[in-house]
Amino acid sequence: MSQYAEAAAELPPQIAVPPYRHEKALFGILATVSVLFWILLTVGTIGIVWIYMLFIYLFVLFAHSALISFLKGNAVRIDAGQFPDLHQRISACCQRLGVATLPESYLMTGDGMLNAFATRFLRRYYVVLLSDVVDALDDDPEAINFYIGHELGHIHRQHLANAWWMGPALLMPLLGAAYRRAQEYTCDQYGRACCGNPLAATRALGVLAAGTRRWKTLSADAYVKQCEQTGGFWMSVNELASDYPWLCKRMAHLHHPGQRLPARHPLAWLLSAFIPRLGLGPAGPLFSLLMLFFIVGLLAAIAIPAYQDYKTKAEVAPLFLYGDALSKAMGDYYKNQQELPKDLSALPIKAPEALLAPAELNGENGEISLPLKNNAVITYSPSLDENGDLLWSCSTTLVARTIPKGFPCDSVAAPADSDGLKGLLNLGRE
Repeated sequence: MSQYAEAAAELPPQIAVPPYRHEKALFGILATVSVLFWILLTVGTIGIVWIYMLFIYLFVLFAHSALISFLKGNAVRIDAGQFPDLHQRISACCQRLGVATLPESYLMTGDGMLNAFATRFLRRYYVVLLSDVVDALDDDPEAINFYIGHELGHIHRQHLANAWWMGPALLMPLLGAAYRRAQEYTCDQYGRACCGNPLAATRALGVLAAGTRRWKTLSADAYVKQCEQTGGFWMSVNELASDYPWLCKRMAHLHHPGQRLPARHPLAWLLSAFIPRLGLGPAGPLFSLLMLFFIVGLLAAIAIPAYQDYKTKAEVAPLFLYGDALSKAMGDYYKNQQELPKDLSALPIKAPEALLAPAELNGENGEISLPLKNNAVITYSPSLDENGDLLWSCSTTLVARTIPKGFPCDSVAAPADSDGLKGLLNLGRE
């Protein structure tokens, strides 16, 4: 029996590994949000959303099949005949953690990457060990159990199975990333439970921190001391938006369980509350922040013109009321006098204060013009009906979207004026 198998055989009987203290609470919150999201989406789309979800599922299925095919075609499958020492360790860890079905396991080169991962495809679980980690721990084979146990923790806790339906809630700022970090802390405890010697888990994390050679001389106490720096603003912001805790914190949880770590900066919590979780690894916080700026910019691009339009409508509404009153009064004057007034002072209509200059009456054709700021004009043009009464049509150089509802008036704004904010009325700004 090899040294690998001997170490694996020394594992104590099956135990129940408690989750990290925040994982259950975060799961409850995010699961509730996810269920409500899917119910509202189903009701709101009359179930049509599930047709789209089918196409999304097929797309993801084909995309994920590329990874599984790559593993089966290039990585080395671990079984009783191929790398039996690693197979024995995986089997022992499954028994230790209560994982009923042995996952399909592979060893592949990591091209310098120090990690391991688990994935799920068509209800089948896979565990992948990267050779760089396995080779680095050749002198401390028991530490390999930590990586195996960590990935089995994701399987046992149903992290992979729940990911798809909880996806929308996992995008939430703060909560989504916090749940992912809680998962990592939980799975570290699974990894530790698979190590006969708890220090093996510390040494395993040392490989991730210091590399394939220097981990042997890494001082865990000194590395844990680096946690003192994690309470600063920038480190707090980047951790709160990240799926992974700082590695020195993970080391602290394993090497000194129960040690009190620095609190995160209060302003970091405030900023992170607006940063959605994108789950892009170490670059996730940066892309999330860029996404935040994009969303804010997009909303501003929509909201600012909409607000300008709303403000303009409110400002010009009294002018349209004034114009309607003038045209009605002139119609009454014409009906009684059978002629147009020489000027608008003959009509008992008080001009609103927002009017830039007095309304103008064209003595030749009877048009009423209301001059506004930015050279905008509202024009009322008369015509005679079959009974000899005046009928009025309204036109304006204001863009159509700034004409208040309830005032039928045709916009004759030039196309260039209707683009962006150029054609907007700017009352009170000169």
